Amino acid sequence: MSPERYSRVYRWFAARPAARAALAACTRLLPLAQAGMYLALLGLLAARTAAGEDCMQLLARAVLVPGVVFVGGSALRAALNRPRPYQQPGFTPLLPKETGGKSFPSRHALSGAVIAMAWLPVNSAVAGVLTVSALAICVTRVLAGVHWVRDVAAGAVLGFGLGALGMLL
Repeated sequence: MSPERYSRVYRWFAARPAARAALAACTRLLPLAQAGMYLALLGLLAARTAAGEDCMQLLARAVLVPGVVFVGGSALRAALNRPRPYQQPGFTPLLPKETGGKSFPSRHALSGAVIAMAWLPVNSAVAGVLTVSALAICVTRVLAGVHWVRDVAAGAVLGFGLGALGMLL
């Protein structure tokens, strides 16, 4: 998104304090909800395993796949160290952020997507809801001005793709 286009987004939210507050709340709460659902998945699979169900392999995948994807995505973004939108002149993010670089791929998008895929073999309805939540995280990161569209798109593609491969193969 160009600084000019983002300036229009910024002005729209600046003129609507309730919308800006809602964006700020979604930016904070959606990732927390995804993380909470990931912990719930691990707890559910651990409880099923403890109750004698044959879930150990699924539990191991639910730990390893998101972990490997998260670490790999973090290493990729550190190696690439792409600048964030607000690091260019004339770009003021809606939600202040201090971090410089490490924009590509978005770790929020990647994590939300891989968590959704971790639920897929357990409960596809929950995975569907978490997929919508992960996509909403992508939108909020761009609207907040802390990521480019390509950052969240790459994070989502990596998270959904590698997550689905790891959980379903």
